[in-house]
Amino acid sequence: MKIKYFILLIIFLFGNVYLHKVFSQEENLKDVEFEIIAEGTDSPIPNLQIVCFNKYFNKDYLPSDFRKKYNLDVKKLYKRKMLIQVFHSDKNKKGLDKIELIGIKESDKKLVVTYNIINSNTENDDKIVSPFLILQITKSKKEIKFIVNGTKLGEGTEIYLD
Repeated sequence: MKIKYFILLIIFLFGNVYLHKVFSQEENLKDVEFEIIAEGTDSPIPNLQIVCFNKYFNKDYLPSDFRKKYNLDVKKLYKRKMLIQVFHSDKNKKGLDKIELIGIKESDKKLVVTYNIINSNTENDDKIVSPFLILQITKSKKEIKFIVNGTKLGEGTEIYLD
């Protein structure tokens, strides 16, 4: 009888440890190293979050003068790396002129890119500006989530993988 209770106790303890590991995996996010490749207020694309594994998105959708200005045609950008590109347009003239990166974190299965769109310069509040941010990180095939101003973006029409 004591052996049954002992075996049940061991099973319970191992089960508890396993379940804790499974459920805490979502919260066990580590920082990801990144490099800011380009940022500004002259985005040629209104609103888009994209992950680029090669130069073809840039070549097809970004004007050549924009690519040249920010050195986005350099093949070295994609060698074992990928670009996370965030474009926004302040069409409502709210003064939103900068994409402030909070951080990039990863778990075993996903990458989470967190940023805010802020008003960093009140002198251009009357103008329509289009802030953008282009980051470089190590290449990954993990699921990517974007959190903007504390809200998770929809998983469909607003996130594109190249």
